[in-house]
Amino acid sequence: MIADLTGKNALITGAASGLGKGIAKVLAQQGALIIVADIDGEEAKRAANEFRNLGYQAISVQMDVTSIDSVDKAVSKAMNQIGHIDKLVNNAGVIGAPGWHERLEVTEEDWDFTFNVNVKGIVHVTDRIQDDMINGAHGSIVNIASVAGKMGNPDRPNYNASKAAAISYTKSSALKLSKFNINVNCICPGNIWTPMWDKISMRQFNFGSEIFSEFSDIKNNRELFQRVTELSTPLKRDQSADDIGYAAAFLLSDAAKNITGQSINVDGGRVMG
Repeated sequence: MIADLTGKNALITGAASGLGKGIAKVLAQQGALIIVADIDGEEAKRAANEFRNLGYQAISVQMDVTSIDSVDKAVSKAMNQIGHIDKLVNNAGVIGAPGWHERLEVTEEDWDFTFNVNVKGIVHVTDRIQDDMINGAHGSIVNIASVAGKMGNPDRPNYNASKAAAISYTKSSALKLSKFNINVNCICPGNIWTPMWDKISMRQFNFGSEIFSEFSDIKNNRELFQRVTELSTPLKRDQSADDIGYAAAFLLSDAAKNITGQSINVDGGRVMG
């Protein structure tokens, strides 16, 4: 067991699929009751059912993190079922507005949509849940950012900027909530094969890119991902949802009670510092 989360209730946003679902699974394995929150309510229900069929404790809520009203209703529904929420993983994230991979230029819509989800989404959920944590004089929050927030990228400046903002907001929240015995930290994943990365590769093949021009011989999305990972990562391997889940479980546990305001890279050494 990475960390003992027995008796803890953990809400994970964007948890119906991909990275969020992987994080939720790890937290459930550590003993937490997990609240699968996702904008797709039906997928959230299916994911929670899968977890229960595996013997884990899980419930689901439909939540659009860009809507304060949706967040309030979802959190209220969860609390009515389980009483309180003392662990939060803000995982929901996007790289651009719908169809971003089908165009070369980053649009105003991409900037707005990315910041609404990746930054304001974190703020909305944190603001709603922190009062419950303050009342209990205990809580832990993990925000999922990215090593992109510590780097530049001319192809996706909106995404990198949003993740940098998430890292900064983590520090501000840690300072604000420390007096209530609430820890706030940030995980910065490296390269994880997800539907998002599949579309990044697709966009490269459609439009080309200065960054990926040296990989013009590659014709397969996954092969491009692997080549980029090998060349940019000292350990020469990609990361998994479990890797991020293990880090989150530790940061949410009492073993990390003196860690707050930190951004932890889980990236195979791609970014050091």
